[in-house]
Amino acid sequence: MSKIKLVIVEDEAIIAEDLSDILQTNGYEVCGIARTFTKAIDLLDRHQPDIILLDIQIKGEKDGVDLAHKIKDAYHLPYVFISSHSDSSTVKRASSVNPYGYLVKPFDDDDVLVAIEIALSNFAKENALSEDNFILNNCLFIRQKNLSVKVPMNEILFIKADGNYSVIYTRKKKFTLRSTLKEILSKLPSAIFYRSHKSYVINLQNLTAVNSECIYVEEEKLPIGRSQFHELTEKLNKL
Repeated sequence: MSKIKLVIVEDEAIIAEDLSDILQTNGYEVCGIARTFTKAIDLLDRHQPDIILLDIQIKGEKDGVDLAHKIKDAYHLPYVFISSHSDSSTVKRASSVNPYGYLVKPFDDDDVLVAIEIALSNFAKENALSEDNFILNNCLFIRQKNLSVKVPMNEILFIKADGNYSVIYTRKKKFTLRSTLKEILSKLPSAIFYRSHKSYVINLQNLTAVNSECIYVEEEKLPIGRSQFHELTEKLNKL
């Protein structure tokens, strides 16, 4: 599975490197560190991170709150404010852009990790696939114990119904979600995912063969409904 990607926006080099070390030690991918609004935008455009750690006070005319407005309007990503200023005026201004978390300096490792998970959880409530799972940047984030596991959509082979649960099969492992196929399919891009049978949703990107009796998703042989076969054939002819 892919690592959760972060951008750090912090103009104090020691703090930025400390954050980077904490994150990488705990399995996150740090795409880059920015000290200014302009550099931060460049990193967001180039790396498409999953979450941003954002200092309120950064170099330049535009500060972290200005950047938060830009992230909210143009990128739709979760962000956590970092600040050594916890006075009421700073908190009020920061709260005006509805951050997904707030981290006050000085902090320890657990503070950082908890802030990220709370931010992802808060973001998930707005982009819910189910109670604990959500979609961001063409990836599913699936809650596993105390972590949100990032699963790129192109790694998903198919999804199988199991009562009120659904099992997501990827190339390396499977995940069980407390959601029906109908609920999951309503959140997934219809150009990629298709319900080929009452019990299966397939990823068309990984489709290898199809006939009137069965369908192959890479090496997996799955059933296909009669009406779905004709519908899928028409769909593929249009691609």
